[in-house]
Amino acid sequence: MNTEKIVAQLKEYANIFEVYQKTTFTGYREDKNGNTQEVEVDILDAGPNRLEHRYRCIAKSGDDKIATGNPESTIDMALLHVHWNNLD
Repeated sequence: MNTEKIVAQLKEYANIFEVYQKTTFTGYREDKNGNTQEVEVDILDAGPNRLEHRYRCIAKSGDDKIATGNPESTIDMALLHVHWNNLD
């Protein structure tokens, strides 16, 4: 699967102007009350043509709380700037 080709085709055929590839992770964290919380983390990658704002991160807890951050140039920075405390 050629991701760049798929992105180009989505833009051309479906008239989608902004495309992200999504990778999902599931993990467990301890909330501020010491409770174990299941969290699903989506990392969105806009591709190499969007260097400055390439990555976004969206985290959702099992009780439907959501934490996000600003788009960043690296995955590291996208994860660092998520407002994780919004899941508490």
